[in-house]
Amino acid sequence: MVKIYILEDEIITQELLRQTLESLKFEICGMATDAETALEEIQALKPDIAIIDIRVEGNKTGIWLGNQLTMPFIYLTAFSDSETIKKAIITKPINYLVKPFNTNDLYIAVELAINTIQNTAQIIVKEKNKNSVILEERILFAKKDDQYLTLYLKDSVKLIRSSISEFMKQVNSTSFLQVHRSYIINKNHVTGFDKKKITIANNNIPISKTYVKEVMDEISKSMHH
Repeated sequence: MVKIYILEDEIITQELLRQTLESLKFEICGMATDAETALEEIQALKPDIAIIDIRVEGNKTGIWLGNQLTMPFIYLTAFSDSETIKKAIITKPINYLVKPFNTNDLYIAVELAINTIQNTAQIIVKEKNKNSVILEERILFAKKDDQYLTLYLKDSVKLIRSSISEFMKQVNSTSFLQVHRSYIINKNHVTGFDKKKITIANNNIPISKTYVKEVMDEISKSMHH
């Protein structure tokens, strides 16, 4: 269970955060309404992630707290003035949510924070105006169709709005390899190959001449590991 600590001085928001996060199956290990108490409790409770409201009661701000934390944290604020944002960004938060937050944004922010702890590669995709998180290892290969990419996953197929180059930027490209102008594969799932095609879970994916040398090198490297 991922443990989360919350610094928030509006009790209603604090409660809402707690309920939302618990409904997403995260554990709340502590909450405070001022930054100094939060720092003491965080040092004692050692949460995995903290959610910090920037302006809280007491003479220390959330940014003061963020400056002293070593684990990933997310800022929450009703103020998005540029001065506050500049000061906040220097402290390297994982994310910055503006109130009123919605559940999906909160979920994505927490997932990204978890990702930095576990370093499991994942990609965030937009589907019908909602963000969802896909673990990279679930993606077998992807095929381009016009403005879309079809992601072939272990257990399903997803259509996302993305180009091959955008996708390659977003993912940890050491696992992914472009083999054709319309295809990207996940090297970790290759079950067989020759100079014309690659086999992944009973699918034959064509290799185009432009990519053949690089593909052969890369795949034979990863097959030997």
